[in-house]
Amino acid sequence: MQVDAMPVANPKHEFELKTRVSNKLCAFVDAGPGRIFYTLSGAEAVENALKMARQITGRNLVAARAKSYHGATMGAMSVTGDWRGQGHFGAQNATLRIPEPSDDPDLSLTRRIIESAGSKNIAAMCLETISGMNGVIIPDASWWRGIESLCQEFKILLIIDEVSCGFGRTGQNLAMHHYGIKPDFVCMAKAISGGYVPFGALWVKEEVAQFYDQNMLSAGLTAYAHPLGLAAANAVLDLMKDQTFKSAKVALTGEFTAGLLELKNHPKVKAIRNVGLMAAIDLKSSSSDIGPRITWERGLDYGLHFAIKENSIILAPPFVMTSKDNQLLFHGLEKFLENFSTEAP
Repeated sequence: MQVDAMPVANPKHEFELKTRVSNKLCAFVDAGPGRIFYTLSGAEAVENALKMARQITGRNLVAARAKSYHGATMGAMSVTGDWRGQGHFGAQNATLRIPEPSDDPDLSLTRRIIESAGSKNIAAMCLETISGMNGVIIPDASWWRGIESLCQEFKILLIIDEVSCGFGRTGQNLAMHHYGIKPDFVCMAKAISGGYVPFGALWVKEEVAQFYDQNMLSAGLTAYAHPLGLAAANAVLDLMKDQTFKSAKVALTGEFTAGLLELKNHPKVKAIRNVGLMAAIDLKSSSSDIGPRITWERGLDYGLHFAIKENSIILAPPFVMTSKDNQLLFHGLEKFLENFSTEAP
């Protein structure tokens, strides 16, 4: 066990496990040559991507969506668009808001925003590949191709946030693999360690990372590349290639999707969006926010643990869920919907 072999290491220490996991992680990202910067969380991965992008380009602005969550530290919070990014001191004045994919499918509005702000002032775009808590928004491939094209045209770096949707959650290793995206930065955390150890990582494209061959990166994370986190990530990366695990997850995804399909015509369900083991169930309601009537405590009354966003229930079941667990999930949802009132209190 890693805790017996090497439970802690100096952040700058080089050791075989660190090199091995870095190589595996670069192969897993599968976006060309790159390097890894380790963190303890998704917010730290985003923080360092923002810091690098601004330092490398010499520009200050970062474009991000309003319906987004990138973390609760000061830099990550500045690009976060939902309520968690509001009312705090930070770099919000250096954030440029772009429209949601459904509001600007051809990116004509986004182009005008970039041109108005001046592309020479924009360091990066920071975007979740597929959003989680903000409604499981699944952009079209054409939108992502347009984003990449704009970034290339205006020499804007592309930061992809895979913290919630990465590591098999959507059916691909990373959600960006659905779209063939080749970003400059990839932020990872959560499932990178199976949730057992606080851990995260930032993949940086090689030609971008080369800036630091001649320049200093200001950083100092006490638990950088922590051996316990590396050991957990190593096990996860191996598991992601295990055929038995992959087959079980495919079967579970099929059962989960089938359960969602049965709910689509429920009289209290407005719409369902899902990809892999990630779903949002929009409920019909006479108010714009069902939050006061749906809480996670009420979900527990039905054997459920879900998140709530405005008029949506967000589901992200564990990969180890069994067929019986899946049946209990949808039985609980049916019971919950029976007792849910669509009328505002």
